[in-house]
Amino acid sequence: MSAEVELTKPRDGLQRFLLVWGRVGITAIVLLLQIFVLVAILLWGREAAPWLGTASLLLSLGVLVFILNSKMQIDYKLAWTVPILVAPLFTGAFYLLFGSRTGTRRQVIRYAVIQQIAQTDQLSAPGALRVRAGHHEQDIKHLETGDSAPLPVLSIPADAARQIQYLESAGPFVAYRDTETTYYPLGEDAFVAMLEAIEDAKRWVGLEYFIVSDGKMWRQLFEVLARKAAEGVDVWFMYDDLGSIWNLPPRFTRDLTRAGIRVKPVNKLGPGLTLRYNNRDHRKLLVVDGLVGFTGGINIADEYINQIEQYGHWKDTTIRLRGPGAWGMAALYFTMWRMVTGEQTDLVALHPTEEQVAAQPWGKGLVVNYDDSPFDDHSTGWDAYRNMMTRAHDRIDLMTPYLIPTSEMTSVLTSLAQSGLRVRIITPGIPDKRFVYEVTRSNYRPLVEAGVEVYEYTPGFMHAKQMVVDDEVAIIGTINFDFRSFYLHQENAVWMYRTPAIADMSTDFEQTVAKSRRITLADVRATPWWRRALWTLLRTFSPLM
Repeated sequence: MSAEVELTKPRDGLQRFLLVWGRVGITAIVLLLQIFVLVAILLWGREAAPWLGTASLLLSLGVLVFILNSKMQIDYKLAWTVPILVAPLFTGAFYLLFGSRTGTRRQVIRYAVIQQIAQTDQLSAPGALRVRAGHHEQDIKHLETGDSAPLPVLSIPADAARQIQYLESAGPFVAYRDTETTYYPLGEDAFVAMLEAIEDAKRWVGLEYFIVSDGKMWRQLFEVLARKAAEGVDVWFMYDDLGSIWNLPPRFTRDLTRAGIRVKPVNKLGPGLTLRYNNRDHRKLLVVDGLVGFTGGINIADEYINQIEQYGHWKDTTIRLRGPGAWGMAALYFTMWRMVTGEQTDLVALHPTEEQVAAQPWGKGLVVNYDDSPFDDHSTGWDAYRNMMTRAHDRIDLMTPYLIPTSEMTSVLTSLAQSGLRVRIITPGIPDKRFVYEVTRSNYRPLVEAGVEVYEYTPGFMHAKQMVVDDEVAIIGTINFDFRSFYLHQENAVWMYRTPAIADMSTDFEQTVAKSRRITLADVRATPWWRRALWTLLRTFSPLM
């Protein structure tokens, strides 16, 4: 295959408008028509057949009882309870169509099977280990698993061991050591390293992004991917269809397919009342040969590397793993590929070899790749943050573009600050979504009054999603500090313990704070009453946003 695969020329503004809005418009019209028919049937049925209205009311009552007795968070219960009480004729049916957080039963069962396969694969992959709690770090020992080769076991301090053990029990997540961790404080720095990693690919490349937008970043990436595919490297590409629809490159699927790249949309937009629009694939992954992996906040769009300026300076961060731990990221990638395509990828054939893993001492510390899925009834993302915060001894530093905590999350943050811990949070100074920005700012007051230090990144938009605790433990990935990321989206992150990248993350946090404006008690108390009233309303329904 020739490496000279030309990208389709960008569409002019009118053509893009017609194509994008034509697709979105048709879908919206069909969805609205279906909702209209549903509402009309209920209204007409209440007059023509009173039993239908009674059945609808009983359905809403049953839904309300289910919601109040479910495991879902109190904030989500409240956001649905109010509409059901106000308009019981319709909202019970709407909840069944749009309110479920866990996908369909078939998706839940299928995902559980895929997760089990991924865990089995990682336990047999080079470099995987188990941990146990001990007073001090000890040399690796070996545990006989009974049905496989001896599995390395590392004894580490109890606080860190408990966090890893939770992740191991929550999904197919396995700890790795001897992995090099490199932190990139800006998207443009990370993108250079990403291109270099793809250039060095020998066997395969996997990419998964929430947003893919036409522009310089995409064209540079496509040129390298097409050339590597022409050299015989297998390339897989996933993207969230709804997240990318507004600026997707012209003839995106056709260009990738012609270049020999396998491409699949996740949550493909189309007519029909479906839950999939609520469960978006927000993950960002690049994995090369199972030995190098990148994740963090950046998508494939020019603003992420500051080639264009829409909301001031775009602050984003990325982590690169090299060595055994990168396979944990690869395992996450192929769980989603199988979920989307139904294909059973031969993961063993894609493993790095024992020789490659043992080729050099890659790095220090421990890493665990994990994801958070809407196909269960708990939030691994929130639990991982909470476990880390509640074991803090000195300081908690958080960067997030959206600060929309539930009442439980606010309680955890405020109680930690009141107990004497230094809790610092950096949010954007210039918003990308004004409405969500107002919800973020509505949560400042109880935090600031409790002693949490809240900062706004003055130069522009803060898109990083990470937390560092005591300069010893850190999380970096795609998980925003909001309900949607914790409970509705597919997300991923890397948990790290005593890796060199953590010191770099702490240094970057201090440098970012120096460029930010601290929100004071006077600021939050000076908010006019009408804005506080608006904020209260927004917070009530924020889980549905």
